[in-house]
Amino acid sequence: MKHLLTLTTLSACLALPALGCGGTSAQDQQRALSYQQKSDEAGKNGQYGVAGQDQRKAQDAHYSAVTKAIDEGKPIPPQPQMGDTPAPPPAPQKP
Repeated sequence: MKHLLTLTTLSACLALPALGCGGTSAQDQQRALSYQQKSDEAGKNGQYGVAGQDQRKAQDAHYSAVTKAIDEGKPIPPQPQMGDTPAPPPAPQKP
């Protein structure tokens, strides 16, 4: 019984990350651009460890955006580069 519970827990832990977070490829690309901007700022301030962490987060978010874009049938978004900034949030719609 204990082995069954352990196996079930382990399976659930491995399956949850595969489901991914909700959202669209555009949202993930925005997150990638945001991390890229944070990485650029940290690098300019000499915080190279923080810059590296944010760069990896930008790459992970871009990878997620690419896989979601493929699933959605949309064009693949470009890889964030140094100096790229996220788009401003959309203006609120008036009723």
